[in-house]
Amino acid sequence: MGGPKSLAQTPAGPLPPPRFEVASIRAANPSAPRGGRLAAPPINTKPGLLTARNASLKQLIRGAYTLENYQISAGPGWIDSAGFDVEAKSTDGANRDRLLLMLRALLADRFKLRFHRETKEFTVLALVVAKGGPKFHELKAGADSVPNKTDHMRLKDLPSLATYLTRLSSDEPVFDRTGLTGQFDIDLDIGKIVQEATQGEQAAEPAAMRERMFEATVNAIQDELGLKLVPTKAPVELFVIDHAEKASAN
Repeated sequence: MGGPKSLAQTPAGPLPPPRFEVASIRAANPSAPRGGRLAAPPINTKPGLLTARNASLKQLIRGAYTLENYQISAGPGWIDSAGFDVEAKSTDGANRDRLLLMLRALLADRFKLRFHRETKEFTVLALVVAKGGPKFHELKAGADSVPNKTDHMRLKDLPSLATYLTRLSSDEPVFDRTGLTGQFDIDLDIGKIVQEATQGEQAAEPAAMRERMFEATVNAIQDELGLKLVPTKAPVELFVIDHAEKASAN
C-alpha cells in the first residue's frame, strides 16, 4: 500500500558534522609569534567564535582532535612550518566542544585533510613512584588552588605532569603509571631546573637545550617529587595523515 513511511522505516544514516556559517583562513605573517612545544594549540574560543593566530595545520589538528605531537604521523613537511590565521563563526552560539567539532569539518573542507587511525606498539616512558614513595601531598577537599611561588610550576594531578613531560621531551610519550588518583600539590622548581640545564652553557642550540631541560626535569621529579621515568612498551594510537593541501586564501 502507498502512503508515507513511518520514522521507524526511514533508513538512519550518520548525522553530517556541524559546520561554521562563516570561516576565513589566511596565510599568517611569518614573523608573528607562535607558541612553543609546551604550549597548548593556539586556538581560542568564545560562544559562537573560534580564532587561531599563526597556527600550523599540525597545531589545528592537535586542537580539533585532542592529540599530542607524537600521535600525528605522515603528511607533507609544511604541516609543521606554515602558519595560518583562522576566524570562524557559528550563529548558534556553539560552545568550545562543538566549535572544535566544526573545526574538524573545516580542516576537511579547506585543507582537504584525509586521515586514518592506527595503533602501534612503541617504547614509551612510564611515570612511576620511585623507591621511598611520593614526596608531595594530596590537596585538601575543596581546595581549588595552591599558593603560587616565583619560578615554580604547580600541578594538581599526575596526568597533567605526564603531559608536561611529553611536551618537554623529543616527542617521546610519557604515560602516568603511578596509580595515584585524585588531586595533589605537585610543585616543580622551574628556576632550579633551568639553572641546572644551563650550567656551563652560554648559547646551546634549542634542541640541545630542550634535551638538557628534560634531563634536569627528570632529575627534579625524582629528587623533589619521589617519581621517576622507566621505559616500557605500550600501544599508541596514531593519527596518520593521508592527504593535506594548503588552504587557499579567501
